[in-house]
Amino acid sequence: MVILSESFSSPVLVAVKNKPLRVTDLAWEFLRPVLKPGDTVVDATAGTGQDTLFLRQCVGESGRVFAFDIQAVALQQTKSLLDNSKSVDNVTLICDSHEFIMTRLIDAEIEEGSVKAVMFNLGYFPGGDPAIITKVETTIKALSSALRLLSTGGMMTICLYPGHPGGAEEAQAVIAWGEMLEAPFVAHHFQTLNRKSPPTLVIIQRTR
Repeated sequence: MVILSESFSSPVLVAVKNKPLRVTDLAWEFLRPVLKPGDTVVDATAGTGQDTLFLRQCVGESGRVFAFDIQAVALQQTKSLLDNSKSVDNVTLICDSHEFIMTRLIDAEIEEGSVKAVMFNLGYFPGGDPAIITKVETTIKALSSALRLLSTGGMMTICLYPGHPGGAEEAQAVIAWGEMLEAPFVAHHFQTLNRKSPPTLVIIQRTR
């Protein structure tokens, strides 16, 4: 099966080989045509480092990547992945909550309206303590800060996991937040229709 969408500035093509499409795969495919070498990008929830590495590969050696996680073990795993891929240069790992994304980036002399992409993969660290989860209050604060950072033509991706304790509440809050956004932001919501409590994807574009 092939899914083709032309609702964004560039067509998004996703090939699915006999397995369900993951929201993280879809987030990557929407971001690929948006990013270019030299861009500044943020992984607001580093986790295992997969999104951080993806962003680094998209922006190249001339770009800047900032990766946040509240757990040191997650950043250690992210650094290991980057080291193995020889992609650690120009990546800044920050052990802090994503609610402080604005303060941390301003400290790094990153201006509002200059970040091309921000990725959120909410929930808990895979393989870690499932009791340590992203929470509504700090997540909404982080999303609101990320909006201010986005450049014209920039994009935010938010992967939501309503199947774990606290996840449904967080997903509902994020979707409600997205529904309230006004121009120049456009909010999209993608989800699987025939699964119980499936992961879903919210995408925010800044159009001007």
